[in-house]
Amino acid sequence: MTQLKQLSNRRQNYWLMVAGFMMIGLVWGLFQLQSTTTIGVVEKVQVLQRQPITSSYQNHDQQITQRLQVRLVTGPKRGQRYQVRNRYMRSQAVTNRYFVGTPVVVQRASASTLILLGPQRSASLLVLLSVLLFVLVAVLRQSGLVIIISAVLNSLWFVAALLVMTHWQNQHMLLITSCAALLMTLGTGILVFGLSRQTQVALSATLISIILTLGISLLFLTLSHDQGLHYETLAYGVQPYKTVFIAETILGLLGAVMDETTDITASIEQLMQENPDLKPRQLYQSGLQVGREIVGPLVNILFYLFLAELMPLIILYLRNGNTLQFTLSRTMTLGYTQTVISAIGIVMAVPITAILAEKWLQGESK
Repeated sequence: MTQLKQLSNRRQNYWLMVAGFMMIGLVWGLFQLQSTTTIGVVEKVQVLQRQPITSSYQNHDQQITQRLQVRLVTGPKRGQRYQVRNRYMRSQAVTNRYFVGTPVVVQRASASTLILLGPQRSASLLVLLSVLLFVLVAVLRQSGLVIIISAVLNSLWFVAALLVMTHWQNQHMLLITSCAALLMTLGTGILVFGLSRQTQVALSATLISIILTLGISLLFLTLSHDQGLHYETLAYGVQPYKTVFIAETILGLLGAVMDETTDITASIEQLMQENPDLKPRQLYQSGLQVGREIVGPLVNILFYLFLAELMPLIILYLRNGNTLQFTLSRTMTLGYTQTVISAIGIVMAVPITAILAEKWLQGESK
């Protein structure tokens, strides 16, 4: 008993060391980032002017002009002080107000002039990221490390897909997105389950669910002639509109569906290990039961994220004299459609995963 306790303590210390080394690596990365960026600190702030502004829709705001004294803390001119002017709106929707002690990113335009680029937030983000990684590894140990590796790999695939799209000037966007989704699904499945039947079940169920959901959704959109959908309201107006919309939908479907297929697969595998004598029909029913318990929370999470993202934009539309009907048609239709498509995929993934798990995992146990 004492030996088991010592072994457990050693393993815990090992994962704490791994988490500590990861935090050290992030801190080192922070210093490297700061060494390549010109960063200053605001030492003095003086308000020069306050100008009230009223729009034609009686929206009141105030434009404030600041004079900042900025001292450089990185770069060859470290320690030198510059005077910089900053204009911001009191609402701070797209501008920033600066205080004494605020770190800022600047660019030297000349020997005596600085250009204020914005507040320096990378340090705060890296600190939060290091805390997140430490908690994942320290608490979840190997599973936490797998989560980190999976997130990094998926991010790399996503960035690579964006670079290829940009290089090809947005041509073959759906093909590139589909390939990236396939690689993300395969990589995540192998990292979570290894080279096993579980990976085969999760991968197959995810791809089948996405293909069927996209097919059904595109069929209905085609039959309705995309009525009520304003593809031109996509962020930044990236063209071709509908292709970008479908590519976004594929990635959204992937995240929603794969979460469910892996949960159902892992639950059925655990159930089979605890009770190897279960019949195929019982495994199928168990998979359906697990899926029914997951569907509700997943759909609600998608809907809440969608509403939280759109709330500022909806308020902006309404405050500028637009009607509620026009505002919702211009802000919610695309996101709501994607949410509904993802919800369809989540529902369809339940029986598909249960059937595949019943057939393939049962065969593996035999």
